[in-house]
Amino acid sequence: MSPSPLRVRGVCPHDCPDTCAFLTEVEDGRAVRLLADPAHPVTGGWLCAKVRPYLQHVYHPDRLTHPLRRAGPKGSGQWRRITWDEAIAEIATRWRDILARYGGEAILPYSYSGTLGLVQMSVASARLWNRLGASRLIRSICGEAAAMAVNATLGVRRSPPYRDVLNSRLVILWGHNPVSTAPHFMPWLLRARRNGCTVVVIDPRRTRTARLADLHLAPRPATDGALALG
Repeated sequence: MSPSPLRVRGVCPHDCPDTCAFLTEVEDGRAVRLLADPAHPVTGGWLCAKVRPYLQHVYHPDRLTHPLRRAGPKGSGQWRRITWDEAIAEIATRWRDILARYGGEAILPYSYSGTLGLVQMSVASARLWNRLGASRLIRSICGEAAAMAVNATLGVRRSPPYRDVLNSRLVILWGHNPVSTAPHFMPWLLRARRNGCTVVVIDPRRTRTARLADLHLAPRPATDGALALG
């Protein structure tokens, strides 16, 4: 009888409010299966379509596992493999030249979260850019607008746990499509709706969430500010 695979606990690295947990089964040092953690209160034993095939991405034969340097004209698809030491040395040399000629603000960090997690996205990178004296940038084009709205409305950028929606009598989803972007919230919202909660969606598009709502308001694009002012 073969031994049971080792199960390793983990959490989803995506920038998503669901913050799901999963279990990875490992055999001979290789991850062979990814399972949703049934004990996690939000994950509830299932993973979204983006994360379920995660191991296919990890072990895909076309995944880049080493640095490549362009070896021909841009767009030609010609690349040459180099070592990590060579790649880091070349980047460092070019950065030092930029810093010496133009100063740190000539370097503009342009990235966001992806699957970096908080440590790489908000701690390690910030220390590097501060050390270089690089230009500062509000790194999220879409999220910052939402953050300003939440701060202006609630005073702080916080949200209640999903289960708290069961206490609601009215839920307004303004420009939010949780069927696609926060799927683990939907079971709680549908349960609240069955308990008598009214769900209103404000979105120019007829999204999948809008089709489930009691009322869908579809203002013309760029006119929702007037709607907010009454």
